[in-house]
Amino acid sequence: MSLLNRLTKGVGDAADRAKFEADKALRVRKMTSEVGKLEADLQRAIVALGERAMELRPEGLEELVDQADGLKLQVAAKREELNTVKAEEFVEPEVSAKFCASCGTELEEGTKFCPSCGTKA
Repeated sequence: MSLLNRLTKGVGDAADRAKFEADKALRVRKMTSEVGKLEADLQRAIVALGERAMELRPEGLEELVDQADGLKLQVAAKREELNTVKAEEFVEPEVSAKFCASCGTELEEGTKFCPSCGTKA
């Protein structure tokens, strides 16, 4: 692989990293918004629960308590998913090829001299 090809690959790798980071930022922003919406739903459910409790006293609260509990579970799950996305890191691709230091030609494994220019590998 020539020097130009290696440089092109390096630019491609940088573009892959930038795409990964942009995608990650977009997913974090989306999940943060989802968490905020779920928390707002939870607060509305808690307010409704309180209002209903005032109206009904102890009877008829089971449905509202179940709704609030379900929203709490959704918020916790979404927070965990958000933390997982925030913790993601770009994984560099493995480079297994060896190149001639003199001319940049890709060398096969075990090669002792460059087949193009003869430089010791």
